[in-house]
Amino acid sequence: MEDPNPKRRRRRPRRRRKTQQDAQRQPGAATRPTRKPTNGRGGGRGGGGGGGNGGTPRAVPKGQLPPNLVYGINPVAVALELGQLKTLFYDKGRQSERLQHIHAQAQDDHVEIRPLQRQGWSRILSSELHQGIAGMLADQPRAYLEEVVVEAGDNSCILVLDRVQDPQNLGAVLRSAAATGVDAVVLPKAGGCGITPAVHKASAGLSLMVRVVEDENLAQAISFLKEHGYWAIGCESSEGEDATTFEFPEKRVIVMGNEAEGMRRLTRESCDYLVRIPMDSGVESLNISVATGVILYLAKADLARAAWEENNAEENGEPAVTEAEPAPPAIDDPVSEE
Repeated sequence: MEDPNPKRRRRRPRRRRKTQQDAQRQPGAATRPTRKPTNGRGGGRGGGGGGGNGGTPRAVPKGQLPPNLVYGINPVAVALELGQLKTLFYDKGRQSERLQHIHAQAQDDHVEIRPLQRQGWSRILSSELHQGIAGMLADQPRAYLEEVVVEAGDNSCILVLDRVQDPQNLGAVLRSAAATGVDAVVLPKAGGCGITPAVHKASAGLSLMVRVVEDENLAQAISFLKEHGYWAIGCESSEGEDATTFEFPEKRVIVMGNEAEGMRRLTRESCDYLVRIPMDSGVESLNISVATGVILYLAKADLARAAWEENNAEENGEPAVTEAEPAPPAIDDPVSEE
């Protein structure tokens, strides 16, 4: 019997015949000049002004934490392990085996050690937050998309976040990005939360393991990635294809909107596909950090399953399936303007 819904089963973008559009998307087909940031909020980790991203250090206003600060046992331990810790602030009155281990490792690595209580900003943090230990990060080089696409392999995931506002949400998202092997996370330079000490704390320090790129225009950044072989998949709360059955391409850009408004119009229109996470009745949406984790793991699982199927077919002497890719669906539902 003929299928009443012929579009319900889509074909995998990664197994498609070459088209004229594909030829235009080959690496090197189009480039954009590397834009060197002119202020402290550049493309690197810790972007928010200050010295964490190679910008000119600025005085920290009273009542604020230094932008290069990490606090808490896990973030400090990760920074020390990665060789990114310049100064360790240690509370000798707090004794635990793990604190002593971090202190000893910092001494072995010739990291400068200072008393935590003598730092003016230490009064802003409760002892439950800093857990008796904090650190100052060394300056890190900025990251650029041009570098990311050169270093990425055939199986590559880049996460674009359109103005996530809450540091707790951003920290949780970066933790999921690190856990799923995302090659880079792209943030807007303005309008969203940057990389702050609170973000490092919320991510348990795993934000330090993720390459973060700050870009002035997310729509142009997505277009640049598409020119280099990536396919952009935007996540919406109420429309798009079912993410649990969607066949993710190997080179993919996952685009997530912010907590209240979702993706902006130009960001949304830059996507090749839209997907949604199916919900049971009575549930409208998930928290942005939870939704991002779900999408990242669905993509990872789908690609792992596809690789297993292809390897199994080769072992059994079956020819690999090559399918033409249908044209992307039209996206014409306007939302808030950029």
